Amino acid sequence: MSHVLVFGAGRVARPCVQHLLKDPKIRVTVVDMDPANLARVLENHPRGEGIVANAAAEARELIARVNPDLVVNLLPAAFMFPVAKLCVEAKKHMVNPSYIKDDMKTLDGPAKEAGLTLLCELGLDPGIDHMSAARTVNFIHDRGGMVESFRSVCGALPAADANTNPWGYKLSWAPSGLIGASKRDARVKLDGAVHEWPGGETYEHVHLEETPGLGWFEIYANADSLPYLERYGIPEAHTIYRGTIRYVGWCETVIAMNALHLVDEDVQDFTGMTYRDFMAKQAGEADPAKAEEAVCKKLGIKPSSAVFERFAWLGLFDDRPLPMEKGTARDVISFLFGEKLVYTEGERDLVILKDEMTAFYPKSGTRLRHTSTLVDFGIPGGDSSIARTTGLPPAIGARLILDGEVRAYGVMSPVIPEVYDPILQTLEAEGIRLTERAEAL
Repeated sequence: MSHVLVFGAGRVARPCVQHLLKDPKIRVTVVDMDPANLARVLENHPRGEGIVANAAAEARELIARVNPDLVVNLLPAAFMFPVAKLCVEAKKHMVNPSYIKDDMKTLDGPAKEAGLTLLCELGLDPGIDHMSAARTVNFIHDRGGMVESFRSVCGALPAADANTNPWGYKLSWAPSGLIGASKRDARVKLDGAVHEWPGGETYEHVHLEETPGLGWFEIYANADSLPYLERYGIPEAHTIYRGTIRYVGWCETVIAMNALHLVDEDVQDFTGMTYRDFMAKQAGEADPAKAEEAVCKKLGIKPSSAVFERFAWLGLFDDRPLPMEKGTARDVISFLFGEKLVYTEGERDLVILKDEMTAFYPKSGTRLRHTSTLVDFGIPGGDSSIARTTGLPPAIGARLILDGEVRAYGVMSPVIPEVYDPILQTLEAEGIRLTERAEAL
């Protein structure tokens, strides 16, 4: 019987753990600091065990103690490399949903030498987006086509019936991660020209796009798209754009937050301060009574503007004391997001993923637009869509490795057929289905 060690029992862990436990050949040990989390994801399964511990701090000891065949690392992205390094040292396979950074790439050689698979970027975004893209690219190339342009956009949002706040967003992941993205650099290639947008400038390059049956959304570029020309094997493409989907109004609000330095990480003294005091200070105003006026002047907006109303609704002009004596502006916003942008019992989330490629087929002289679209809703009273779409792929990938179906070693993303074909097929059986279309241009 194979033994899987899962680090982290947070928001996306239950679908992952329960899918692993569906296989009678697998037993699972889950590590988390919260016993309630462990109980929720394991559901008293006879082949499941929980350990209350700090997985990030005690990873080495836990791997040695449990001695698993494979580690599924669901800890925040910052712990991807440290855990992967320990897995290589202990000769354990690892699956992880986080992006491959430069530090992870240094483990590729050692993992190959040890005959280990470190399968990364295996969630929703990154993950299902990669697998969908790679499958379509291979379909085009196998038929002699060339990819001229590539677009992939993805978003995890509250469903329309759960979109009950003026921000148009509810947390399906940690507030700190969401806020950190407000300063993320972005780079895209459009019609052969490279565009770079540093420090959150990407939010100033937003466009609107309709998803039939769901309405209109904002799209903005997500991080650096250019490496995916090589990752997807499409050096011929003159356009590559990977973006994020949000409800209309999100980008103008993030721009305003950046202008007020609300996501900065400089440590401040908040002793005796209220939210109103904090906002006045961020707007450069000494008199807290003038906080609203100062914010409007700083941003060039009126109190009737949607941005101002969102700030007010969030509580940024309240006379409540700040929840900390020292911290950063980002800490203040994270606290309010965690307090206000939350799902309530029975509410559904929504995942939208859309890939669009324009391909030219020289032999026939035809040009086709290939699209893959995933629209998935959370289950009221059950797992959220983001939990299923992020948690199921690593579980399926882990089973493939344990069953010897993945024969590639090293640090890898799920862009090879032996990985993406069975995972996408299994996801479809779980109700997570991509709709494929091809239309002549």
